[in-house]
Amino acid sequence: MYYLRLVLLYLFLAVIGFVLAWFNAPTWVIVVVFIIAVAAVIYNNVLVMYLSKDAKKIERAMRNQRRNPLFAHVLAVKEGTLEDEMKEIDRIIAKYKQPDLRNSFEFLRSYRLGQYENAIKFAKEIKREPNRSYHLALADVLQKNYKKARTYSFDQAWMTHAVEAEIALQLKNLENYKKHMQLAIDESKGMQLVLNQATFEKELKAFNVGGKK
Repeated sequence: MYYLRLVLLYLFLAVIGFVLAWFNAPTWVIVVVFIIAVAAVIYNNVLVMYLSKDAKKIERAMRNQRRNPLFAHVLAVKEGTLEDEMKEIDRIIAKYKQPDLRNSFEFLRSYRLGQYENAIKFAKEIKREPNRSYHLALADVLQKNYKKARTYSFDQAWMTHAVEAEIALQLKNLENYKKHMQLAIDESKGMQLVLNQATFEKELKAFNVGGKK
């Protein structure tokens, strides 16, 4: 559907360009029309990926662009195996060179593999906020320093609830985990919304399969 829309957009632009040229419109007018049309498509995509609360629409957009490893990773969390998640993290680290992004995903890799000491090390390497405080709080949870983990403040409300959910998970408190993960989902938008939903479903399943009460 995504590629069909692109084809239709290009056809539409071609028709508009032909009509404008037929009426001898100035070149700058044709260029401006093209720029506005393309910008509108890009803007709409950005709105869906980062600001939408419609999980189905966000997921559909990610599936249409799953060649991007950031989107493919979220889908791997939602419906893939641990091996699928690791594969997409490898792709992200290979593609993106920003240190904070790489350290965030190295943290996630270590966390998912149960290598908590490595996860803590990568959390300390993250420099920019709010990701630094968020990952440091999670690192404190992994060290069972729950009091310190609660001292961080975040400008994104979902992060506070995600930290509380992780504390509940470590303490095997299923009810608190459900409560705070649902709040984290309610407070998140765009790609983060789908990721939080997928994480909730996967961890809840693991919680139940593991016989944790």
